[in-house]
Amino acid sequence: MAVKKTKQSIIKDYILDQLKSGDLKKGDRILSENKLAEFFSVSRQTVRKAIYDLEKEGYLVTRRGSGTYVKSMKKDKENIGILTQSLTDYIFPFIVMGAEEILKNTKCKSFIGNAKNDPVVERETLERWMDLGLKGMIVDPVVSATKQANVTLLKEISEQIPTVIINSDLNIQHAGTLVLNDYDCGSFAAKTFIKLGHKRVAVIYKAVHKAANERANGFIDTIKEHKQILLYELPFHGQETSDEVFNLIMSLLSLPKNNIPTAIFCSNDLVAMQVIMASKKLNLDIPDDISLIGFDDADFAQALEISTFRHPKQQFGEKAAQMLLKMIEENNNGKPEKIVEKAEFIERKSLIQKK
Repeated sequence: MAVKKTKQSIIKDYILDQLKSGDLKKGDRILSENKLAEFFSVSRQTVRKAIYDLEKEGYLVTRRGSGTYVKSMKKDKENIGILTQSLTDYIFPFIVMGAEEILKNTKCKSFIGNAKNDPVVERETLERWMDLGLKGMIVDPVVSATKQANVTLLKEISEQIPTVIINSDLNIQHAGTLVLNDYDCGSFAAKTFIKLGHKRVAVIYKAVHKAANERANGFIDTIKEHKQILLYELPFHGQETSDEVFNLIMSLLSLPKNNIPTAIFCSNDLVAMQVIMASKKLNLDIPDDISLIGFDDADFAQALEISTFRHPKQQFGEKAAQMLLKMIEENNNGKPEKIVEKAEFIERKSLIQKK
């Protein structure tokens, strides 16, 4: 199924077809906004948006009081979109940096998008980029473990242009996939706690994100092989730094002393930081009272001595860009790659042998 074209993209395609056919040449003036609006039965604002897009792409130039002219028959750069869950969160800027490091010496120019953890914003950005005629996309999808995930749209896009999905395996046939060994990491965290002798453990994870679910599932499945261990499962749906998550952790750590978990695995370091804050408020010590493992190896995880799994953030972005460039070179006709990178476990002072 093709992505439905907007009126704006139809106007763009009409002008581009005239360029390709030779009906319009460099220096020629295109039809006025009024005539295009009348021809396509749209508003002048819609025409202006289409012309503005073609100006940004290097095809047209508007001269005040004179009209809009053909500037170039071919773009100097091919546009690539990099859409992140949130540009302000701690790992995503590094992923973008890695991708741009690879793209900077190519014919590609990157558009950076911020989905703000909102599937509606993500959808609007993806549709706008398709209207702009991007050559390829790298997408880290939001709410990837829910029905609100834009899986259908991403499938449609991947059938039209090279697309690489990172940090979540959405099982999209035509898209490249780059993920971590999340399930194995969760299992390793569980085995670490078991080896240290913990009998009451907990996992706290963001249920709307596929990678977090995989980490939690690996942990849960491994713990359940040991019947004598008490397991607390705490999924949440909001942002990691929200009151929802903090209150959830406070409730867990406010249980009677003999019921409080002595070891907690968190789906990322932001959650682990919330555990540390709640522990301090309740006069519990890390690691004497609670052993702790996070995920991502954020800068603050090093400062707080949190044992964690290191997300290869910048290298991840580099790899995604390399995958996308290969797909572009093959005109999206090659078999998309699925690559699973291994996250390194970093042991720090947040773990202790249970007596």
